Amino acid sequence: MISGRDNALALLNGGDELTLSFAASQLPPKQGVRDFFHYSVGWDKDADFHCARGWEVEPLPWHGMDSQKYGCEFRPAFASDKVMEKYNTRWVGPRTFTRK
Repeated sequence: MISGRDNALALLNGGDELTLSFAASQLPPKQGVRDFFHYSVGWDKDADFHCARGWEVEPLPWHGMDSQKYGCEFRPAFASDKVMEKYNTRWVGPRTFTRK
């Protein structure tokens, strides 16, 4: 399990599902009832005509960025970038936001 912030992101689209799994053999011996707490941090970028460049994935956010300057700051390189390059490979086509 992750013990600290690593700035890796799982990029999700509408209707996507994320599954978390881990080896139960790595847990301490069971003594009574176990409770699990899943803490996650995420950013939401709407893909509608109210959001500037909402159809684009980038720029990707990171911990410590200035939320008022989103998109204007250069995103530094992180060790977790290799993980994102390996797993975040799906292409989602553009959508047209028009009223009929």
